[in-house]
Amino acid sequence: MTAFAFNLCLFLLPVAAAMAIIVIGRDHLYAYEYSDAGARAVASRVERLNAQLIPLEFDRTSRWDDLVAMELMAGDVSAARGILLSAPGMLPGRAGAQIRRDAGGAGATDARLEESALDYLTPGTRARYIATVPLLARRAASGSTERANAAMLIGDQRDFELLARAMLGAPESNALQFVLTGFGLNLAGEFTPQMSRGAAALLMASRRDDYPLTLETEISSAVAGLLPMSDFRAAAIAGAGAGDAGAYANASAAFREALSPDEATAFASLLAQIGEIADATSVGAAVSLLSHAQTTADLPRLRLLAQSAGDRAAAAAKRLPRDGELLKAARGELTVTRDLAGALAAAVLALLGLLTMLGWMAYRLGQRLWARWNEDEHYAAAGGDLVDISSSTWRPL
Repeated sequence: MTAFAFNLCLFLLPVAAAMAIIVIGRDHLYAYEYSDAGARAVASRVERLNAQLIPLEFDRTSRWDDLVAMELMAGDVSAARGILLSAPGMLPGRAGAQIRRDAGGAGATDARLEESALDYLTPGTRARYIATVPLLARRAASGSTERANAAMLIGDQRDFELLARAMLGAPESNALQFVLTGFGLNLAGEFTPQMSRGAAALLMASRRDDYPLTLETEISSAVAGLLPMSDFRAAAIAGAGAGDAGAYANASAAFREALSPDEATAFASLLAQIGEIADATSVGAAVSLLSHAQTTADLPRLRLLAQSAGDRAAAAAKRLPRDGELLKAARGELTVTRDLAGALAAAVLALLGLLTMLGWMAYRLGQRLWARWNEDEHYAAAGGDLVDISSSTWRPL
């Protein structure tokens, strides 16, 4: 009976655990959603990651100042501000703690942190920073928005015609820019300004040497699925007749005809996610953050990083190695539903039953060992020693 109960628990435990994982994936219960408390934790983790940019043998304050100065000379406002805001985690313990205290403690705003950290820059770097970077305190006082919300033009009708002719002549070419240009011209439905910023970031990221191969493969597969090039080519040639198949009127009609609506909707949602990353930082920062993604499943984590750590994430994405550590700084939250609670309860009960069976088996084994030891003791106490008869003297009758 014990063996049966043990085997039953051993079978139920992985089944219940698998059911819990299935429920989490099915109902999307583990989500990377923004919260104030979570944002502070994510920002603190990113600050510690930025601290790794300074080798141990360097003077931390001097090197931190150099990093801010280098980003200012490069014209990267987001990265410069991100290094500055990471001062509590990058500077030596006493200086970092003092900056946070001067800014108002653990709940300090980025505007207060920026003002406090400026005092630790050298005069030259401080003056260049104030002249180059729009200070958050001034922006908050003026009531202006932090990020520009204007749409970004991916390409006009003339660009679409040129790309359409290229696709008709070489349909095996990379169609990402062609598809994004078509989206930007509203050939796949409404194209919001946020989607346009996401499309611009994706297009720029695809041209960089550090564009992840796995992400490139997934995006290319999605593009091929939403606009089968063979269908587009056939529709364009059939619609043009003896005319120019690449002309905008004909190519745009063929684009709409060949487009897969469901795939196009999913791709537009992906562009909107990248647009959210750009809105929380900048388009350039979104490009750097995309270089840390391995698949599109990493986009919610990048979005949480951008929304929580802001320019700190922009600086980290630009300078940290692409080893997955930046993604680990974004941690989601699990929502427990009735189905998940039932699966977890079954897994816990199976685990407790398994541990109980193991404990019972260990107890029985201990009992047997104790009984055997007692038998040996009783035997010895009763004079049960072996008798040596090798030297016995006896005679035959």
